[in-house]
Amino acid sequence: MLYRKHILLIKSAKCLLVGFFLINTIAAQNFSSLQGLIERRIPALKDKVIFQPIKLVSTDSAIYYTNSGKLYVKATSMSSAAYALNDYLKKYCNSSFSHTGDHVQIPVKLPATKKAEQLSATYAVRYALNYCTYNYTMSFWGWGEWEKELDWMALHGVNLMLAPIGTEEVWQRTLQEFGFSDKEIKQFIPGPAFNAWWLMGNLEGWGGPVSDNMIRQRTLLQQKIVQRMRELGIEPVLQGFVGVVPSSLKKHYPDARIIEQGKWAGGFQRPPVLAPQDSLFVKMSSVYYKYMKALYGDHIKYLGGDLFHEGGNTGNLDIEQVGSAIQNNMQRHFPGCTWVLQGWQDNPSPALLKGLNRSQTLVLDLMGDRDENWNIRNGYDQFPWVWCTITNFGGKPILEGKLVRLLTEPLRAKRSEAGKSLKGIGIIPEGIENNAIAYQWMLDMAWQKDPPALDEWMNTYIRSRYGSIDPDIQNAWAYLLASAYMSNNKTFTSGYESVFCARPDTNMIHSASSWGPQELLYDGEILLQAALRFSKAAERFKELETYQYDLVDIWRQVITLESWKAYHGFMLALQQKNKLAFGEYKNRFIELLGLQNKWTGTLPAFRVGAWIEKAKNMKGLEPEKKLAEWNARTQITYWGPDNAATDLRDYAYKEWNGILNDLYMVRWLKFFDYAEARLDGRATVFPDFFSIEKQWAEANNSYSKVPEGNCVTMLPELIRVVLQERN
Repeated sequence: MLYRKHILLIKSAKCLLVGFFLINTIAAQNFSSLQGLIERRIPALKDKVIFQPIKLVSTDSAIYYTNSGKLYVKATSMSSAAYALNDYLKKYCNSSFSHTGDHVQIPVKLPATKKAEQLSATYAVRYALNYCTYNYTMSFWGWGEWEKELDWMALHGVNLMLAPIGTEEVWQRTLQEFGFSDKEIKQFIPGPAFNAWWLMGNLEGWGGPVSDNMIRQRTLLQQKIVQRMRELGIEPVLQGFVGVVPSSLKKHYPDARIIEQGKWAGGFQRPPVLAPQDSLFVKMSSVYYKYMKALYGDHIKYLGGDLFHEGGNTGNLDIEQVGSAIQNNMQRHFPGCTWVLQGWQDNPSPALLKGLNRSQTLVLDLMGDRDENWNIRNGYDQFPWVWCTITNFGGKPILEGKLVRLLTEPLRAKRSEAGKSLKGIGIIPEGIENNAIAYQWMLDMAWQKDPPALDEWMNTYIRSRYGSIDPDIQNAWAYLLASAYMSNNKTFTSGYESVFCARPDTNMIHSASSWGPQELLYDGEILLQAALRFSKAAERFKELETYQYDLVDIWRQVITLESWKAYHGFMLALQQKNKLAFGEYKNRFIELLGLQNKWTGTLPAFRVGAWIEKAKNMKGLEPEKKLAEWNARTQITYWGPDNAATDLRDYAYKEWNGILNDLYMVRWLKFFDYAEARLDGRATVFPDFFSIEKQWAEANNSYSKVPEGNCVTMLPELIRVVLQERN
């Protein structure tokens, strides 16, 4: 009751503010780009929304209300106006937009608002995207996908976003001016599925060599992206020059101070670092920034880029001087710009921060939802920082997200000592086409001054995603919050991986990837109850894109957990040399794997064909398309490099139709043949799984993105197979 009274007081205070904001209405700002967004994404609202600007008093704000059949949105910025529009759609039209399906239902007569709704941003910065997102999700996107994505960002209030596409041509032109050959340049620039780790200084050239046309296409795409971002009030973070250079630089400039960085994950050779104290650094960066301006304009306010990301060598450099030199160099070319740094592992180091200007620095705390780094480091030594949530490592299709923490931890951080320098919140997914609820909740929290009531928050989400409140769906989400989406204080634990996608071994496997969680922290039976209750609504919601996606995704996770039981069964039988039990558990595992392949085939989002087709449909000649397809296949299998012992293998596995049958099933059948030969006492050789993985990655057989079957029609069969062990 006390909590409810507190909420009512806040609402009353907001109502008092409405009149003040209306008095300050001005007419200087142009919201025409939002009318374009409406025509693209919500055509039923065309000519029904009137945007008007209001003066910025202290925080980014907006007011919306209906009058005479139209929606009026008064806002301080493009970002707040777009968010207010989306807030109306969620709360009054039961509509939503997500990477896992849209649900849009606009009545002919717009629903009337109960009052003038006032929104005020608790955080000035609403940040989005991880370098990894650009590869685990966006490697092969064209303008169609990006146009839709930027509309989504605007509608969710994002006003600062990483935008490093097109750095390839900046580097190409820079290196040409310094006398590098075309071959040397192409040995530095990576393939389309591996740009992220090049930009972070982890590798060079892998996935290439790319063509001039591929480089140029990315430039043209980036130019459209940057232009649209600015039209929608989203500031881009472009890639700054921080000293990560080609390995071949030392051949051209043997006297330059170049520090070798050693190895990164998988055995990749990291590109070296050119010391910012070296005169060549200033010369090279000047050329780099010259071409950045030529390609993307000179109104750049934010630059990204990190040194010593996930390791590397400082080479006895004075790190304080390094930070100061890099930032001062940025300021020479873009006065007043902000250097955006990743708070990841030990970076940025206290020594680096010591050399920086606080007012021109922003640190992204990548794992706010998973660790206490922001607290331990006192808000990164009281530098401006952003509390972020990171999800879906490798872009794996796993249900995950510490949802309650998303509603409480940013506000706890804001009220702590570290909160004195907290400037915003952000979403940093490694892959974004998943777990829609986590991104919506996180970005909605940017507009909350107190933790919302969980049941009210959940009901708003359900209404907007599925169109109405349904008791079965409500019950299902209650179970999901207590299982796959439960909050805990452990770091890499939420997303439990699929044993289907793990490389078989005679030793017990605990995760598919090298750094995957080693234990399941929730009760799988609770997730099963979520799936069963969600399924009860199937006939009522079977036509909804959002319902279909969630139905497939929830049961996909249930089947995954069931497969671990079968796995542990046949591994124990192998250890005990129990051939009969081994056969029974093996057959159950194969049955579930086949079921998973069939089940995921019912939606394009879970078909490997959708991923591969995007790569093959890139603009260019046939050799370029083949290179893109190889990039797509390699990233989701052995990743790289050409090393059977690489610990990056299966880091970005995909539990998708097609690859489940043609790679993962093949691996397990080979293992079963080997294990049964051992049980029979026959001579046998352990399978060469790396060759199997490479063979699939290098193949060019076709996969369709067109769904086969219907998830709702298939549901009874799926439930029967999953539950048969319990009967």
